[in-house]
Amino acid sequence: MGNYVIGIDLGGTNLKAGLVDRDGKIHQRLSIKTENNADPQTISNQIFYLIDEIINVGAGLKPAPTSIIGVGLGSPGLVDKKGETILFSPNLPLWRNIPIKRMVSERFSIPCVLENDANAAAWGEKWVGAGKEADSLVMLTLGTGIGGGIVINKKLWRGVNNVAAEIGHMVIQMDGPKCSCGNYGCIEAYASATAMVRRFKELLKSGAPSSLKDAGDVTAKMINDAAFQGDRASLDIIKETGHYLGVALVNIMHVLNPEVIVLTGGMIGSGDLLMDPIKQVIKEKAFEASAKETKIVFSQLGNDAGIIGAAGCLLNELEISV
Repeated sequence: MGNYVIGIDLGGTNLKAGLVDRDGKIHQRLSIKTENNADPQTISNQIFYLIDEIINVGAGLKPAPTSIIGVGLGSPGLVDKKGETILFSPNLPLWRNIPIKRMVSERFSIPCVLENDANAAAWGEKWVGAGKEADSLVMLTLGTGIGGGIVINKKLWRGVNNVAAEIGHMVIQMDGPKCSCGNYGCIEAYASATAMVRRFKELLKSGAPSSLKDAGDVTAKMINDAAFQGDRASLDIIKETGHYLGVALVNIMHVLNPEVIVLTGGMIGSGDLLMDPIKQVIKEKAFEASAKETKIVFSQLGNDAGIIGAAGCLLNELEISV
């Protein structure tokens, strides 16, 4: 039996891979920019390239892998009921009906487990992160889009046909802006990094002063950095984003009443600028019993949650102790 798993985290912006041991520790990692508008074969080739590279760099470890146990792959979007095919991914428009599990298994002659990327990240936090002491956990991934993962009774909850926890597509405003999924008013259309940038640009067009007014192609990180420098428009947008997220979290708490809600992704770099308005909405809107018992925390694994969680899903599938 091998001693390492390859964890793959396919994001809308970056494709990351890591060599993970059975204790959830990453020993080697690689990252490349995702060709998100490319044809499926191009993206598949990127995945194959990363696996090849991780195997090559892993050969230099001491102790070197006797063999790779398998590949855990976390991909954005909807996974079919059998866990074999990516059906649809809002932030990878051409990534549809891709039997990636079979493709990886056949190419490398090792087991592969396919999981929704947010589910994988949630499992990572349950396995060795912020939720390792909890029986129930909900996680939101805050990045290009908004993903979700749910753990109930120490098991991932995938729903009747593997499409549960699409928290980013919870509708909070029926006549809201159009989301990447095609619907209107989803939380992703208000509180993802993409949406935050859109709303910031709208604020500037309305005449709001900002140090980023002539900055060109504004990014969520630029907004975050400007907010820490006291830029009022940036502070207002982050606060408003926290308000929208707070509404989503109140709904989650009232439906599931989890022990822990974990927030992860690049947007948590805003720290208390984002967390304070979230907690304020929860204080105002959530049932007191829910607000008292549910902990709202940032990820402990950070950007590694997807890699570690994907590896953990492979170990779990093969019934190897995690």
